[in-house]
Amino acid sequence: MSPFLFAIGMEYLSRCLSLLGKSKEFKFHPRCKKIDLTHLMFADDLLMFAKGDDASVSLLFEAFSKFSAASGLEANMMKSELYLAGVPESVALSILAKIGIPRGFFPFRYLGVPLSTKKLSFTDCKPLIEKTVARVKSWSAKLLSYAGRLQLIRSVLFGIQLYWCQIFIMPKKVLKEIQRICRCFLWIGAEGNSRKALIAWDQLCLPKICGGWNLKDLPLWNKLAVAKHCWDLSLKADKLWVKWIHTYYVKHNDFWTMPIPNGLSWSLKKIWQQRETLSSSGDLQKFVTAGKFKIQRMYNHLRHQGESVGWKRIFCNSHASPKSVFIVWLALQDRLATKERLRRWNVIADSVCCLCHSTDESRDHLFFDCSYSADIWNQVLQRSGIHRTAGTWNEEVQWVQKASRSTRSKARMCNSLFCETVYSIWLARNSKVFSNQLDNSLSIVNRILFRVACNS
Repeated sequence: MSPFLFAIGMEYLSRCLSLLGKSKEFKFHPRCKKIDLTHLMFADDLLMFAKGDDASVSLLFEAFSKFSAASGLEANMMKSELYLAGVPESVALSILAKIGIPRGFFPFRYLGVPLSTKKLSFTDCKPLIEKTVARVKSWSAKLLSYAGRLQLIRSVLFGIQLYWCQIFIMPKKVLKEIQRICRCFLWIGAEGNSRKALIAWDQLCLPKICGGWNLKDLPLWNKLAVAKHCWDLSLKADKLWVKWIHTYYVKHNDFWTMPIPNGLSWSLKKIWQQRETLSSSGDLQKFVTAGKFKIQRMYNHLRHQGESVGWKRIFCNSHASPKSVFIVWLALQDRLATKERLRRWNVIADSVCCLCHSTDESRDHLFFDCSYSADIWNQVLQRSGIHRTAGTWNEEVQWVQKASRSTRSKARMCNSLFCETVYSIWLARNSKVFSNQLDNSLSIVNRILFRVACNS
């Protein structure tokens, strides 16, 4: 069936159910009468509401049967469920026997999320965690760089849970578990437990100018995403759920100053409690664009910024490959697993540089005090038309940092040359350590210049 014909059919079903309100025998659900609500529909999912008595439920299903007879579309009764609350057990059994539909219990899943009148538990959120773990396991066998994993976390793993975060205040235990899964995937490429994080997760969530990767702080984002509902409630937006809440709870009160109403479900109480978050943020119009409240703007306003780092332009404005930029980011903070650091952790005993065999392998020695790496950097500079010789790590960082302030093509080239050279030297070092193979400097220089030319 085409989408247009399906929409016409659903319109007929909607009218059949809406006409029930005119029947004297039909009684609305106690929380639906004031807005004449008999059903909610999304695509082929249908929720129908009525008072828990034989007559009302029978009329509801008669209206659906009328639609089925006219359209030929029938519901699968074994995949449908009847939810009853606040009725005697004898009445419930009578309705179930007459309708022939299995009885359902809260919580149940609708549109991918659990619907519950109680506080969301860790068990209720297990499908979300399992989905996240399944994605990670499907990627674990692939050879992904740090930058590749970071992009998957940002675009896929966070995207999975952001849908839930815009509906509920998630339990802290759930957010911590999702954060743990993402952290382990980034640093070891798998879902299991690990203590090999080179950088704290809180720093990854900082803006780039503060030395982070601008990942979302999940608890804060969750809190602000739910707070957005307060904005909708305060404006009495033309949405059914807002109309329903104003009819039964807000009534003629001021949403911002009224006390939290009695009888609210746990999720609605959490929405009401976010009024303080919005009120403490000052003028809310600064978070509004074209009449729409922007979560990202408020998130940028409230999140922890940290202190700006001096080398921010090296990786913020870089046109080098993402994997080389990530390695440079680690090197700038001296978090690469050089032999000197491994010796301090009592992982290895020998910390001599495997490229020149002259002194301990620290970051400053590896880039660019080592004769092997200095030769590579000098060749790269010479063949690129840059008239200078390799200095110490701090001197080269200051030089690239100054060059990165400009947007000219030569400045961008200097930045790319630095990032690709650091990355290539690190690859050469790993090749020597783990495979006992080392390419000559000319081959490495040619690869560096080729990658820079491709990215320019």
